[in-house]
Amino acid sequence: MSVNKKCVQFMYKNGFLFSVFILVLACDPAKKEAGRLLTQEYPSLYESVFQRDADEILNFTSHNDERVREQAWLALINTPVSDIDRLIEEISKTDTKEAWSSLWLQELSEEHVERLNELFIASDATNTGLVSVLGEKGNTRSLKLLLEEPIPPNSEMEFQLAYAIGRLTGNVESTTEQQIQIIERALTSTNSKASQGYLYGFYRTRNNPEKQKLAPEAIDKLIELWQDFYPSEMGPDRYISALLIKDYSGLVFHHFADEDFMSLDVQLAIEMIQGIAQNEENDSYAPVALNAFLYHKNPNVVIQALRTISRKEEYAEELDNSILNETALNRGVEDHVRLAGFNTSPKAKDYVDDLVSIGTEDPYLQPLRYAALKKVWDESKLFDYLMADIDSSQGLLYSALLTELNNLWANADEDLKSQKRKEIVKEALFSALEKGEYAFTLQALYSDEEVVTESDFPRLVELINDKSVVDDINVFRSVATILKNRFEESSEPIISEIYKNASHDLKQGLISQDWSFIDDSLAPTTFKVPDWDRLADLGPNPVWVLETKKGDIEITLDVLTAPATISGMDSLITNGHYSGVAFHRVVSNFVIQGGDVGTGRGFGGPDYTVPTEASATHYFRGMAGVASSGPDTEGSQYFFMHVWAPHLNGRYTVFGEVTKGMSVVDRITQGDVVRSSYWK
Repeated sequence: MSVNKKCVQFMYKNGFLFSVFILVLACDPAKKEAGRLLTQEYPSLYESVFQRDADEILNFTSHNDERVREQAWLALINTPVSDIDRLIEEISKTDTKEAWSSLWLQELSEEHVERLNELFIASDATNTGLVSVLGEKGNTRSLKLLLEEPIPPNSEMEFQLAYAIGRLTGNVESTTEQQIQIIERALTSTNSKASQGYLYGFYRTRNNPEKQKLAPEAIDKLIELWQDFYPSEMGPDRYISALLIKDYSGLVFHHFADEDFMSLDVQLAIEMIQGIAQNEENDSYAPVALNAFLYHKNPNVVIQALRTISRKEEYAEELDNSILNETALNRGVEDHVRLAGFNTSPKAKDYVDDLVSIGTEDPYLQPLRYAALKKVWDESKLFDYLMADIDSSQGLLYSALLTELNNLWANADEDLKSQKRKEIVKEALFSALEKGEYAFTLQALYSDEEVVTESDFPRLVELINDKSVVDDINVFRSVATILKNRFEESSEPIISEIYKNASHDLKQGLISQDWSFIDDSLAPTTFKVPDWDRLADLGPNPVWVLETKKGDIEITLDVLTAPATISGMDSLITNGHYSGVAFHRVVSNFVIQGGDVGTGRGFGGPDYTVPTEASATHYFRGMAGVASSGPDTEGSQYFFMHVWAPHLNGRYTVFGEVTKGMSVVDRITQGDVVRSSYWK
């Protein structure tokens, strides 16, 4: 923050404490203006957002403050609008990218799309907001119109036009001539972002059998132009590699022959490995590349290579020495990599003592651990070992091991399911229910009619009538789930009686289970109201720090775009609730996801909900978003992007961007824990 001389002089004249307050407010006009918006203007707008009242929100689009107008338009992205004609009329008058983005998720008729086409003809590619809508909602005519536009001289306009074209090619049919035209634009552009945008639709639909494929002539043009194409960023090369590697692996490997595969760009390496996995036929280039990737510096590249090798028996035999020495038996790499190695090696049986000792206390490693143990033990020994593991565990590890028991039972041979083991499984199930474990993670156990029998119905009824169970909503829901699935008719009188005097949350849980006697519908979601004064104190762009064993990640937040989201997160950050919570989900070349302060496994969240706060921002690499199970279901779970993923645009809240530590994001594997979380 820059400080002017008048502010400093004022501080010396008027005393330290008061002057510090003045210095912050008067000398930081951005924070002062953000504070005014957050405390004076936003609260009224958000009353309409919480109700998803389209008409009221639309009124705010003519507010006298530009930032309020923008936020109102963004709020309409996730707010259904009944009168689309009126909406288009108002958007046309405003003509900003935020206004046009409000159409991204609306239901448009063919007449509406044609109206947008006509509006585009009357304007041009400089109207990037309208261009973005055609990319989301356009038809074959829209694609033709966009391709008729000359390439804009402005790099941002070219990117927006390129992305709209790329997005459309994933949704509508394109001619061979159009495909060639798009490829020529992509591989002759000096704008790497635009090149990637043009190719996005081809890339996105490459493995979808229901989508149109590139014509042979278009593939030929892609191969021809790639030889002399040297983009300044890696994105276009990743897309081209993904498009070609299945059928032209030799060409792809040769293109990068001068690169050191052990330090190759992480996303490109993973793209190449995934392409090898898609190829049903083995080739001579693949094992050489996969062997090199086993030595890569990034653990996610190594794990992805191991997964692909495990699908190819010939590769596993050929590369087993590297698999054992560089992964499974290498104590210098993390346990996730070692277990992935044991899951891949054909000789895992020879090293059972090494395998058994890995990852015993890490709940996130249990799926890999038990998959490897299943390769070296018969089901009886695996069952006995697992039950002993369950009996000696607690907390998150206990939950993870129960899931392994459920999976083992679901896929086990009938020889395993002796009467004695059925009784053991039954007792494990009832013990899990009493501890509040989620029923959906135990479905194979309670669905087995020889585990939970008719004679167990009174036991379930006794459990659900226990006052302590009724007071524990997790236990109640799980027991009610089993009653609904196994003993619905007999259970209805009992559940009906409980429902009469149930709490609001308990009623909502039973309504969601769809019991036939309940006519009530789910109540509208009640959102957490932001602490507007606290947000003003944070300022427009506070920095959030996550400390991990692999390094620190710093995220610069955008308070004015996602105030409700950040207000909720602030309460969790300041109270230390994110500290000690792991990244429970890692999807290579997509996201890392953490922040489940409820269960730690991706099933839960906080005791509040916030609305989806969409923006016109692209989900570029490094963007920070909020996980959800549908519009307006957001809570505490956050994710950081490995790569550009524009199909998320408008559908998920963007609350900030990783501004330091992207190399850490790339190295995070499932189960890596946030040691500490705080404001910088």
